[in-house]
Amino acid sequence: MYIEQIRLENFRGYTRLHWQPDPSMNMLTGGNAQGKTNLLEAIFYGLTGHSFRTYREREIIRWGSTFCRVEIKYLSGQHLNTAVVLLTSEGKKQKGPDGGRNRLMDTVPLPVVFTPDHLLMIKGSPAMRRRWLDQELGPLLPGYQFCLRRYHQVLAQRNALLQKIRVKNGSRQELDPWNQQLATLGARVINMRYRLLAELSPVMREIYSRIGGGHEKAGLSYLSSIPLERTSAEGEIVDIFIRELARLFDEEINRGQTLIGPHRDDILTTINDRDVRRFGSQGQQRTMVLALKLAQLEVGKRFFGDYPVVLLDDVFSELDQNRRAQLVDYLRDKTQVFATTSQPACRDMTGPAGRVIIIREHALY
Repeated sequence: MYIEQIRLENFRGYTRLHWQPDPSMNMLTGGNAQGKTNLLEAIFYGLTGHSFRTYREREIIRWGSTFCRVEIKYLSGQHLNTAVVLLTSEGKKQKGPDGGRNRLMDTVPLPVVFTPDHLLMIKGSPAMRRRWLDQELGPLLPGYQFCLRRYHQVLAQRNALLQKIRVKNGSRQELDPWNQQLATLGARVINMRYRLLAELSPVMREIYSRIGGGHEKAGLSYLSSIPLERTSAEGEIVDIFIRELARLFDEEINRGQTLIGPHRDDILTTINDRDVRRFGSQGQQRTMVLALKLAQLEVGKRFFGDYPVVLLDDVFSELDQNRRAQLVDYLRDKTQVFATTSQPACRDMTGPAGRVIIIREHALY
């Protein structure tokens, strides 16, 4: 897919904007606080209905305005579509092809976003890696996000009951139905995560070899807090889950929380069988994130039949010249790219078909 037209009203610092981007590479350059990242955020917001920068959505409404509106016309397959998101200062949001409340853009490939903060996918806590898996890969599988929400709802109820039992205000028997629900939903989430990583892993290995050099072998695996075999079926995961909950009953009562399940799981990335987080160099960690993101692009095409657009926010300053060239070469002629940079000499990164856009005080030149 590629975006043909973008219209903004009162989005961050943009009062109004009507822009027809290049179908290949769009290099957005300019000084700090001029509106480069805001424009990437607007594209993501228009296609997904949420921001990749903040959970407090009212922040995106221009100061002094009562609403913001994003309209994006994009070509997917042979069809020209329109996505519209309208947000009011009261927090009411309408999204859909015409701004209708119940018409979500479920068939739009989720844009692939890469920012320097994504290094935390490797260097950060397990929660950061779960967030990437749940928010960026999860939407590729129908039903994943619904199942995950239900799991967290049941988890909250079970934790509340554990705390009641700890103060002698509940019984162990009351846990049984919650254990069954938690195990059933948790097994489904785990099973879908295995499927997503099984799709992603071989693609990531191939891309890492191309970018990082063929002498390094990259790996990706799922670390479950439940003792599972790699080939465990969903029903088997349920049985093991329930058995482990029974084994941990006393400890969970003492701590008042559920100690196993998808909310405690992690992802391990390796190079030559060594943990990248602990033993990888800065260059290896950056290359691993890059490989994961580009693999996400390929898997997105596999699920949707269309490449997503790619949003790169100040990524080039984090990569050496060789990796910058490898990234641009990989993306060129494959999909539409929007990249921000503060480097004035960026024409060589766009290619002959691309375009350099200067952004100054939320205006495009």
